[in-house]
Formats: sequence, C-alpha cells, structure tokens
Amino acid sequence: MEQKIIRTLNVYYYGIMALTLLAGTLAYFLIMKDYVQPIDSLSTLGQAIQYIVIFDALITIPLGLYLCKKQCTKLSTLDNHEEQLLGYKKAASLRILLVGNTMVFAIAAFYLMGAYQSMLWVAAVAAIGWYFSKPSERKMELELQPKDPNQEQY
Repeated sequence: MEQKIIRTLNVYYYGIMALTLLAGTLAYFLIMKDYVQPIDSLSTLGQAIQYIVIFDALITIPLGLYLCKKQCTKLSTLDNHEEQLLGYKKAASLRILLVGNTMVFAIAAFYLMGAYQSMLWVAAVAAIGWYFSKPSERKMELELQPKDPNQEQY
C-alpha cells in the first residue's frame, strides 16, 4: 500500500513539473509567434502580475509545508495504519500542489513579461520548496512516526 501511495504522489509531483514546462512552452511560443506582446514589467498589468505571483508564493509555499506537517503530527497518533496512510496521501498531495503551483505561474509570467528576471527567482524559490516535497517511502515513514513527548522541540 505504501508503494502505491508513493507512486500516486509521484504522479502529482512530476505532474507539477509537466505543467510548469507546458506553461513555459506555451507562454514562450505565444511571445515568439507574436500572438501576444511582451508585458512591460513597469506597466499596471505587469505590476499586477508580479504582485499576484509573489503573493501566491508568500502564501502557498509556507502554507503547504505547514499544513502537511500539522496533519502528519495528527496522523502519527492514529492506531489504524490504513487510515494513517490515506490521510498522509491527502496531506502530501495537498503539499505538492500548494508548494508547486507558484512555479507554474512564475514561469509563465517570466516569459509573458519578456524574460523578466524577478519572476525566474520566484520560480526558483518555488522549485526549492517543490523539491523538498518529493515523496519517498522513507520520508513518509519519518513523517508518520509518533513523536516522543520527552524530546525537545526546536
């Protein structure tokens, strides 16, 4: 069952990368084929796009990581192993989707704004968070391990 859950989570994980590549490729071709003019980064629309992408990064990356950790802490106290695994699947898939969505938007904004460097940095920050959400059996085991109440918390 654990392997099946990890395989499902890997579909989400690599699906985010596929969506990022698709969004980047689509935005690149829209610009290169002159279907869309590059958006000036100092225009009102350009600034609005920047605000949306940065706000999305500031909210969803920490939120995805926090919610999954909080949910895993609750799941680690359950006795039913199957219920633990199903809860972990839900929490980890939410983490992957929340952390990785900014990468998709930032890469699309990077190309639509005429290779605006700041959007590439936002995508890089999201990619780092996305990398840390990579599913594995060992990670699932560690996150679902019951916490020792006598151990110091940092």
